Parts: sequence; structure tokens; C-alpha cells
Amino acid sequence: MKYLLKLILINTLLLGACSKEMVEADAMKNSALRQSELLGQWKFKSYTDGKTPAFDVTLEIKDEAGKYAFSGRSSVNFYFTSPKIDESKKTISIEDVGSTKIAGTFEANHFEAAFYENLRNVERYELKDKNTLVFYLSKPAKEAMFFEKK
Repeated sequence: MKYLLKLILINTLLLGACSKEMVEADAMKNSALRQSELLGQWKFKSYTDGKTPAFDVTLEIKDEAGKYAFSGRSSVNFYFTSPKIDESKKTISIEDVGSTKIAGTFEANHFEAAFYENLRNVERYELKDKNTLVFYLSKPAKEAMFFEKK
């Protein structure tokens, strides 16, 4: 009986120590995310070819429960997505972009569809400086989207 009690006590102590380390590691990850230079409000300025949007398009990057969240306003609708970002490799993966369903002009809707498609094609990013964020697209090749910090 004493042997069983000792075994239970030792297992309890070992399991308690393991979970504490996992919580500390998660806390460190969340702390690093809160300090990320990506966080904040950005304004879409242009594509690689210098073509500027005719619409005021915004991007807000937030920390929501230790994960990145993108939201903003496109040419017509508000949009949102939960990207997967690896800051050590500077890669981004965006699978789906959700949005409101407001009606707009043909030109605004066409621009918005292309903007959402380009977001889904982002594969990596670069902070040129603290005020310039660049998203590099997988297709079309050599295309990039430039954002300026608001």
C-alpha cells in the first residue's frame, strides 16, 4: 500500500512539472507575438508595378489569443482571415478570406475579388522598415503588395 501511495505521489509531481513547462512556453510565444512589428494598422499602397489602388484598402493585424488575425476594409466589404505565420521564416499561409456581403460597383467588386485572391496567394512577407510591409505572392510570379503603417 505504501508503495502504491509513493508511486501515485511521484507520478503526480512529475506530471505537474511537465504541464508547468508547457504553460511557460506558451506564455513566451504569446509574449513574442504581442511584441511583433507586424501588429497594427496598415494601408494598401500599391503592387510591384507601382499600380496604386483606386480604393482605400486597410489591413489590421492583431493578436487574438496568441494567434494572428487579419481584418480590414477592401473596396466594398469588410474582410477577415486567420493566417498561419512563421516569423522565423517570414512565411504566410492564408487559406480562406471571409467578408461581409455589401453590394458595390462593378469596378469595386472586380478589384475586391482580385485583392482577396492575392491575399490567398501570399507566401512570404518582409518588413522593409517599421512603416513598410511587403507581401510576396506565389502567383502571379514576382508580384508583391505594399502596405504602409497607419
